[in-house]
Amino acid sequence: MLYALYAIYQHIIWCSINLSFRKSHTNIIKYNTLLLSLLFCTIEAHGQLQQLSWDEYVQSIYEEVQENEGNLDEISSQLYELEKLHQNPLDINTATQKDLTSLPFLDNEEIDQILLYIYRHERIDSWGELLLIPGLHTESIRVLPLFCTISEHTDKRQTRQKGVKQSFDTRIDIPLYSRKGYISDGNDPPAYAGNKLYHRMRYTIDTKRVKASIYAEKDAGERFYDFYGGYIEAKNLGIVDHLVIGDYRIGCGEGLVIGRYRVSKSSTNTQSPQGILPQQGTTETNILRGAAITMSHHDFEASVFGSYSALDATLSKTGNSVQTIINTGLHRTESEREKKHNLYETLIGCHLGWNRNIEKKYLNIGITGTWRHTSITLDPRPKKTRSTIYRDIYPKGKDWGVFGINYEWSSYRWAFSGETATSLSGWGTIGRLSYKASKRFETSAVGRYYSDRYFSAHSTAFSENSRCQNETGVLIRFIARPWDIVIMEGYADFFYFHWPRYRMSASDSGQDIMGQITVEPNTIHSFIIRYNLIRKATNDIMNESHRIKLQYTYSPNNIIQLQTTVTTRYLFINDYSQTRHFGCGAMQHLRLHVLNDRLLPSLSFGYFNTPVSQNAIYMYEPTMWNTSQYNKYYGHGIRFALLMRYTGTLSRNKTTHKRQWMAEMKYGMTHYFDRITISTGLQSIPSSYQQDISLQIRLQL
Repeated sequence: MLYALYAIYQHIIWCSINLSFRKSHTNIIKYNTLLLSLLFCTIEAHGQLQQLSWDEYVQSIYEEVQENEGNLDEISSQLYELEKLHQNPLDINTATQKDLTSLPFLDNEEIDQILLYIYRHERIDSWGELLLIPGLHTESIRVLPLFCTISEHTDKRQTRQKGVKQSFDTRIDIPLYSRKGYISDGNDPPAYAGNKLYHRMRYTIDTKRVKASIYAEKDAGERFYDFYGGYIEAKNLGIVDHLVIGDYRIGCGEGLVIGRYRVSKSSTNTQSPQGILPQQGTTETNILRGAAITMSHHDFEASVFGSYSALDATLSKTGNSVQTIINTGLHRTESEREKKHNLYETLIGCHLGWNRNIEKKYLNIGITGTWRHTSITLDPRPKKTRSTIYRDIYPKGKDWGVFGINYEWSSYRWAFSGETATSLSGWGTIGRLSYKASKRFETSAVGRYYSDRYFSAHSTAFSENSRCQNETGVLIRFIARPWDIVIMEGYADFFYFHWPRYRMSASDSGQDIMGQITVEPNTIHSFIIRYNLIRKATNDIMNESHRIKLQYTYSPNNIIQLQTTVTTRYLFINDYSQTRHFGCGAMQHLRLHVLNDRLLPSLSFGYFNTPVSQNAIYMYEPTMWNTSQYNKYYGHGIRFALLMRYTGTLSRNKTTHKRQWMAEMKYGMTHYFDRITISTGLQSIPSSYQQDISLQIRLQL
């Protein structure tokens, strides 16, 4: 479309030159300027991709979690980082390379192309110009406006932040029911030592170069605040680019040796986010607690990090070895408290990197090494039985060393990256190749091999398993835009497990295939149809799951938005009975923007009917700020949720940074028609109703 419009424009220019013998030079300039303006108006109307709203972007993240049953703690930390970037957007015309690197969906080639376009044309005046930047992925064009702004003409030397910013937020969850663990049985006290409230507090102070934060969290059922944390972060201190003391995460290469969090199958840029980042959320597991520093000089970069943290673990009867490491972070019962902090982990590591742009081609090479020591020997000691054979490949010992080499090369259309690592007893490798044919079609492939003896405790490289071990696979993905209003995307992931997994007695393989079509005829209507096929064995029986999602969004103006979602799931279990299960669910959302966007109420009502837990369906509903939630339903029932968010301003002085406060309240109710007791064990609720109230307050000074 753009090339055709440009050709038409060139033809008109040529005609105008032929007429220049009878017209003055000034008139020619006026005509050409007018025609050029009309051209860019046409590009804006027909070529620009419809931007995603924040709710739609968050929903797309949850979609990946729902289909692949990912780690909610990792998604919580990732979402908090994205929300901070969304609430503090960059000025795309003054952003530096380091600023754009903080956006996890941009790769190095895209960042270079954005900076090069701004250098040549001085600035970006509209989001439609993103279509003119070569090498920019389609999904990056749709998401970039959520994290960047286009300001008026400003001096690039102007600092982005003046003064000191402070923020405080607190959240409390109030269940309107009691689980079995909170109820005393005769003369015995309740199994849960604490009350049923969840509470979290966090305070952050931010200056131009230094940022500090402290936080505390109490889970439901715990006696008091069970988790404390914080960090101090400094940037741009001469040769020191980045320094973090406290809780942090770090990503190097593809995340095969160490990474921040797992990447998505649906994302074109499947590389793990790079560099040091303070722990933004209140996740108790999979964090590093210590110090990390990054220094750079010209094209060279070096990072050194160390951590000493306490872990929860199940010890042997003698207490001389560890049988299992616990990652729930819950300490409600006596048995859970006995496992608290009885294992200590020491981790030190280093990353050296070199990168250079050579004739519009980006080259990056790095090496990463870590050494891990535990205070007690890990010895799972599996029994030689079918049910525990999977534990035979669990790590054993007290000391582990991991060493890896990562590499990346990218040009205008092609990009290749990968990492190869060894942990002495085993090795693993991952590589990804992407090709961008045009603005309308791009594809990528990811291949990986992790031996059953490879082990890295903090690895987050792309994998089907929860850990990067015992897996071989290849993923092929594409995204196409055959017409201006249609986006087609999909992936096919084929994987094989060499050693028996949990609930398996032999090696097995599986497939995960997804296809999605998005139709956006205008800014008012949006249609999505998504199909997902997952074939994966459980208990030595192949399960085949078919999921279909239909979604329609209606946004007639900036005040109201209606969204209807219908989800179905068909599960086929290839056992002797050839068992089949069908489940379905529907969710209706109503979102309003009133009082100049200060009041944002959201109303959700859903229905679900799926008989067994193996065929559970997932339905998304709007959540509070910095809150991760995706609801899993099985049985027969309804879901109702009301979310109210109000944002106010503490100061009317426009010369200072904004001083805002935000208050949120959410009420949720789930009613089951087919049961009188919800859940099992200590979590059981003696009712068919489950009602919760959540309150949250946030201050920005």
